[in-house]
Amino acid sequence: QGQVRVQFTADCWTQVTDGSGKVLFSGLKRKGDSLAVNGKPPFTVRLGFARGAQVSYNGQSVDVVPFTSGETARLKLGQ
Repeated sequence: QGQVRVQFTADCWTQVTDGSGKVLFSGLKRKGDSLAVNGKPPFTVRLGFARGAQVSYNGQSVDVVPFTSGETARLKLGQ
């Protein structure tokens, strides 16, 4: 089991998929919102506005910058 948490500092479309391909969350989150999902790693996280989201995995902060192209980010956690 793993946990992905996202704190939003701006509106951001977000999708989190677990290791079995199940979509745990898909939709728009607003500034000030947070998201916490638990599931089976590895997780695929897609962010529509990467600068507007602070991601952590199992309590550890994750730098999304290396996974960002333009405004969007796509990262895998818990591989």
